[in-house]
Amino acid sequence: MPPELTAWLLWICICFSFAALVGLLAGASGSGRWLGACLAGGALLAPFLIREGSVLRAAVALQLLWIWLKAIDLARDPRGRSAGFRVVQLLVLHDLRRDGSAAAGQLQPRPDLRPRLLFGSLAWGACAAPALWLALFGASELPAPASTLCRYAGGLAFAYAGVEGALGTFEFLYRACGLRPPVLHQQPILSTSISEFWGKRWNRIVGNWLFSNFYRPFALRRQAWLGAFAAFFASALLHLYFTWAAIGLQGAWLMAAFFVAQFPLLWLEQRWYQAGWSSPLRRVWTLGWLALTSPLFIEPMLRILEGGFA
Repeated sequence: MPPELTAWLLWICICFSFAALVGLLAGASGSGRWLGACLAGGALLAPFLIREGSVLRAAVALQLLWIWLKAIDLARDPRGRSAGFRVVQLLVLHDLRRDGSAAAGQLQPRPDLRPRLLFGSLAWGACAAPALWLALFGASELPAPASTLCRYAGGLAFAYAGVEGALGTFEFLYRACGLRPPVLHQQPILSTSISEFWGKRWNRIVGNWLFSNFYRPFALRRQAWLGAFAAFFASALLHLYFTWAAIGLQGAWLMAAFFVAQFPLLWLEQRWYQAGWSSPLRRVWTLGWLALTSPLFIEPMLRILEGGFA
C-alpha cells in the first residue's frame, strides 16, 4: 500500500475514533462535557505535526475543528443526550439537534435513498474535476494575464462545484443511513444579495452554527450589525486555523481576509442596494462582488491542493 494512502487511512481512523471518544465523554455530568470539549481543543495541535502533505493537514484540521465546535455545543446543551446521540453528533457534519430523525433526542433510522441526489452530486463532481485541472495545470501553460485569470476562474468553478457535490453526497449518505438532515446547501448561485448568499444559501452547516452562536445573541439585543461582524470574524478565525495548519500563516491571512471583507460588502449593500432592481441586476451585484473578492479565498485553497500534487 502506498505510504500516502496509509497515512490517510490512519488519520481517518484516528479522527473518527477520537470523535466517538469525545462523544462518550460528553455525558450528562458537567465535568464530563467540558472534559470532552477541552480534550477536543487540545487536539487542534495535531495537524501541525503531520508531514505527509497540505491536503491531509487541511482535512484533519477541518475534522478536528468541527469535533471541537460540536463538543462545545454538547457542553452547553441544557438537555441530557444519550450516548448514541452524542457519538453520532460528533461523527456527522450537521447538527443532529436539527435532524428530523433525531426528535426528542432519539435516533429513528429509516433509510431514504435518493438516487437523483446522488447523480446530481456526481454531476457536480464531474464539473469540478476539469475546473481543478485548469486552475492547477492548464492555466500555467497560458501567457499572463490569461494565466492568472484562468487560474482563479478555474479555482472559483472548482470551489462552487466541489462544495455542491460534496454536500450533496453527504446528504445522500446521511439519508441512506436513516438521518434527516436539514438543508445543507441551497443553490447559492441564485442569490440576489450578499446577505442572502451567506445567510440562507451557502453551506448551511457552518452558516447555522455561526448564526446560532454569534449572530442571533446580538440580534436579540438589537445589535444585528455587531452580530454580523462577530459571525464573519469567527468564520475568518476558523478558516485561518485550518489554512495555517495546511500551508502556513501567509496563506492563512489571505483566507481570513476574504471573510473579513464580506462585512463591509454587507454595509455597502445596505447603503446602495436597491430592492427595486431587476433580479438579473441584483444577481450581478451579488456574484460580481463575491467573484472580485474570491482570489483571497481561491489562492490559499489552490496552494493547499497544489501541495497534494507535489
